[in-house]
Amino acid sequence: MKRVLLALALAGLGVGIAHAQPSDLTNGVFITHYPPGSVYTNTDQCAWYGTYAIVDPAQQNPTIDSFDRTVWYVLAAWDGAKNFCGVEFGFGNFDPAALWIAAYGPCPASALPIPTGGWPGPNEGVSIAATTEPWNGNLLPVYWFDVAAYYPALLQLTTHPITGFGGFANCLTPPTSYPAACFGAMGIFMPGIPCSPPVPQAHVCCVGTVCYLVVTEAECVQGLGGMWHPEWDSCGPPNPCDIVPPEPDVCCLGHQCFFVSEEECTLMGGAWHPEFVDCGDPNPCDIYTPVEPSSWGAIKSIYR
Repeated sequence: MKRVLLALALAGLGVGIAHAQPSDLTNGVFITHYPPGSVYTNTDQCAWYGTYAIVDPAQQNPTIDSFDRTVWYVLAAWDGAKNFCGVEFGFGNFDPAALWIAAYGPCPASALPIPTGGWPGPNEGVSIAATTEPWNGNLLPVYWFDVAAYYPALLQLTTHPITGFGGFANCLTPPTSYPAACFGAMGIFMPGIPCSPPVPQAHVCCVGTVCYLVVTEAECVQGLGGMWHPEWDSCGPPNPCDIVPPEPDVCCLGHQCFFVSEEECTLMGGAWHPEFVDCGDPNPCDIYTPVEPSSWGAIKSIYR
């Protein structure tokens, strides 16, 4: 049953609505956020959020400390803007008597929610699919709750209780699902649990002797035309791009030819041949004849 609800919802709606390139939704997180001072109104809660939208995960407020009816949101967040067409999450266990959930719904209002029978109660879940336009951006509200709090409770977001999945689906056909890296929790008269997207690790890209720190090999090779060095994560000092790497030469592993450094050849268990220029045609490892040890030649002469 894993991911069935979300996949079926998206497939039935035709995910191709997203006229955008496929999105990598790795390391997405669910943030619980209460805009301080917010109160329930009869207006569109999703549109109303835009007035109080946060632009940095550090601004999240996962705690409600008011007896008034308030509105809080589940936000989808990454380290940058994303494009996605499906969301799935659930609630962990909590005391439903601690609060009254008076109203709730997806953001945007046009999205299609597929809830479990007892949603939004404890140990229940919901799948949400875009119907007209995909979600596009970052720190976007995907669901809202209008609540009146009575006494302390912790509303922990978690995986969907039926599918066992919690996360996001992109807009490919068929969609690709990505599990959430973190689930926040809304605290009622107690500290909530914040969630922030992991920061991707940058590595060295050498463009000649100029050093750049980039996140992916594609950014380095295709974007900058550089040499990707994931073994380095700092541009110094000293500048690692100033270090002259060992010259590669031919390494023969049987009849297979590799163009690597002597150290790499030794680690491979190959025979190092700096006298050969390249692995071109003809393959030097096909024409190379190992020199016999002199002792072996002496042994053969005895039996002639």
